[in-house]
Amino acid sequence: MHARALHLALGLLASIWANGSANAQTPWDQILGPTQAKLPAARAALAEAAQIVTFHQSTAASKIKWETDLTQALKLAKAEGRPVFVTMRCLPCKSCSDFDKDVLEGGDDLDPLLLQFVTVRLTSAKDVDMRILPMERFEDMDTSWWGWLLSPDGRIYGVFGGRDATGDAGRTSKKALIATLKRVLDHHYDPRCSTWNIDGPIPKLDGGPATPVTLPGYKNWLAAGRKSEQEKNQGCIHCHQVQEILHQTAIDARIFDKKTDLEIWPLPENTGITLERDDGLLVKSVKSDSAAARAGIKPGDHLGAANGRRLFSQADFRAALHQTSKKGPASVDVVWLRGKEVMKGTLELADGWRKSNNMWRVSLAEGVIGSPPGFWPLDGAKYREKLGLAATAMAVTPYYGPKPEGPAYAAGLRAGDVITAVNGQSANLSGRQWLVWFRLTFEAGDKINLNVLNQKGEKRDITYHPQ
Repeated sequence: MHARALHLALGLLASIWANGSANAQTPWDQILGPTQAKLPAARAALAEAAQIVTFHQSTAASKIKWETDLTQALKLAKAEGRPVFVTMRCLPCKSCSDFDKDVLEGGDDLDPLLLQFVTVRLTSAKDVDMRILPMERFEDMDTSWWGWLLSPDGRIYGVFGGRDATGDAGRTSKKALIATLKRVLDHHYDPRCSTWNIDGPIPKLDGGPATPVTLPGYKNWLAAGRKSEQEKNQGCIHCHQVQEILHQTAIDARIFDKKTDLEIWPLPENTGITLERDDGLLVKSVKSDSAAARAGIKPGDHLGAANGRRLFSQADFRAALHQTSKKGPASVDVVWLRGKEVMKGTLELADGWRKSNNMWRVSLAEGVIGSPPGFWPLDGAKYREKLGLAATAMAVTPYYGPKPEGPAYAAGLRAGDVITAVNGQSANLSGRQWLVWFRLTFEAGDKINLNVLNQKGEKRDITYHPQ
């Protein structure tokens, strides 16, 4: 195993990327107070000539030039003194496609802001240099659209994006992006910005790029046949597959803990805070007797910083929560505005606070955690009444591809069978959620017993060992 690659991977997995140097003397009253920014002229030359931007199943005329080479874009940003806005978009994925369309089509509200940035559009994670975009710390890789906001020298101002079990619409919006871009511009162009030293380190770019394919777990992930034929032909890697490769790296290094390492990207609600979506940092409500309530945060406050990093979006707050220890309780120092007054406190979070509904995550359902059952579990609810099953009982029916494969099929499971329990457990789930449940519950080599009913209501047990 290449020593440099292992060092990088373990560094990513241990979350040891340095933050900024914010401390007790950090002038938050200046940072969060009225900006002294004076924006330069927009990139007018680019605005004059509309360009055609292509995205999944649609095209749009845009005033914005989207660079495709991040390294060159940073050079351009240095020459122009502009911040950088990078979007990561997995084109084959339908999730986030509507929001991606909103960004690419722009408009009178969005374009003037984007024209203050050097804008970059990346559509494959395969070649992303993780020294510049440390995905493990700052990107929820189970989303198919993500935004990065960088200084000209590659410091990470913040990120934008995110979703939950209900989808992306509850966590992102065009209005929220506009609010985030305005905050970043006010920060970047404030003449005091360089003295605050809160934007994290300049990435160290000595040596070659550190891409996902340089991670030690990549070869074993690839050898396990995780990539589909489409992906092999396209030569791309999806963002959720980078998460899978990081999981594989940790598994190979024997530092992975399935019980704790999968509680990623906690929601603000886990601390007691509900944020207003279209603002991103406005506290909509605070749950009584929560960590946020005990810290003194109230509805109407605006979050400003967490663990020494300024916040520009809801995703920034979630990133600060994500970067805390995955085991045991946690303390998160927060700064917020109540009107014009700067307030400070600490979120004291009890053991288990990170737990969220992560059953929607593709990196879990189709990744390297646990073992796959050997079939895709379709919802068999339509058979419940016919077969006399309880409304809360498991009812999934297997779907197979063109060729039956896997030990479950070999053991006698067939399409149309209805599975009512696995090793005596009867979780009322189906589809991706059922797959996540199975992978979290069972490992390769475990003895699996399926309680099965056929369409005539005849019972039988099927026993096999998942691979």
